[in-house]
Amino acid sequence: MTKATTSSPQRRAAALGYAAFFVAAILIWLPGAARAQDLQSQLSQKRSQLQQDRSRQAALSTTIERYSSQVDRLSAEVATLRTRQATVQQQLDVKQAELRRARARLARFRTRFHAALKVLKQRLVATYESDQPDVLTVILDSNGFNQLSSRYEYLQAIQGQDTAIVTKVRRLRNQTRDTVNRIHAATERLAAKRDELARTQNQLQRRESELAAAHDRKQRVLSRLRSNGQQLQSEISDIQGRIAAAQTPPPSLSGATAPTAPPFASQLGPVPAGQAISPFPASSPVTWGRTDQGVDGTTTPGSPLLAIGSGTVTIGHDPGGFGASYPIVHTSFGDFYYGHCVPTVADGASVSIGQPIATAHFGTWGNSTTPGGFEIGAWPPGDVTAGAAIRSWLIGLPRR
Repeated sequence: MTKATTSSPQRRAAALGYAAFFVAAILIWLPGAARAQDLQSQLSQKRSQLQQDRSRQAALSTTIERYSSQVDRLSAEVATLRTRQATVQQQLDVKQAELRRARARLARFRTRFHAALKVLKQRLVATYESDQPDVLTVILDSNGFNQLSSRYEYLQAIQGQDTAIVTKVRRLRNQTRDTVNRIHAATERLAAKRDELARTQNQLQRRESELAAAHDRKQRVLSRLRSNGQQLQSEISDIQGRIAAAQTPPPSLSGATAPTAPPFASQLGPVPAGQAISPFPASSPVTWGRTDQGVDGTTTPGSPLLAIGSGTVTIGHDPGGFGASYPIVHTSFGDFYYGHCVPTVADGASVSIGQPIATAHFGTWGNSTTPGGFEIGAWPPGDVTAGAAIRSWLIGLPRR
């Protein structure tokens, strides 16, 4: 009896000790679980914001396409206006040459006209002062037919000279009047051409201003696009790191630790088996290079690039970075950009795994000078170390 009585309190004490240990463990675990739950809520919220941002990016891609179309249209109009300006300037030069010739001709006509008027004036004065007889007087005073005939011919010659002088004066007067009219017409045409040239120059300046404004709007949209995506991706990565830290179980009595997920899995999630392939066909040689925001490398210029998985494609625009346009494929296991590659599908297109969506460029496309150069990474791009997280996974994808 005594022995039994002694062992019972020991068992109760041991039981109370174990209970206290488990209660303490639960009390320690509960705040961590609460923090993890709160972080999961924040993560869901940020992912929802990232999805909304991607929707806005698709809309912005359409807007940028419209800006690009506007820039192309304005460039064509500017080229047309420059050609028109050159044509008008050439016509203006021709009209100015015609005006100079007409003025020189007018000066010659005026000189001849004034000389003819002077001769006519002298002739009229001489006629008045000589008191020439009329025809009847000449006939009555003539001595015989021969004298009459000679006097009559003399009078006819004088009259012919007078008529010639008057006719010449009249002709020169008409020529002068016609030349003046032509000069007035040429001056009016010249003024019209000058007005047309001024209008063309003003229109050209307006179009060039619109072109510069369109470029500025495009750059602002691109800056917002990059900034929003990078900020959200950074916030998501930070929350994921805090969740991983909060969910790390305390060391067990045996000292074993729980396995941790690889960095890529923590960012984009596991890839379903058979639903991801290499973006490079088996027939295209690939040389992998360094990593920064993504993984760099080269392939044959003009080679097709395949959709890494099934999903939709949006077209990004970054002339100073990834290129004037480049594809971004959105799959069930993550989003990936194909930098320095020329898209062959439209914005918003639905694609199947392995479908060609771009080609490797032949020259420069964005900030790349190597023909066939590419950069593939998770979208939106992270910092300069983001490419290292997916390098092994990307290189190891099966090729078709």
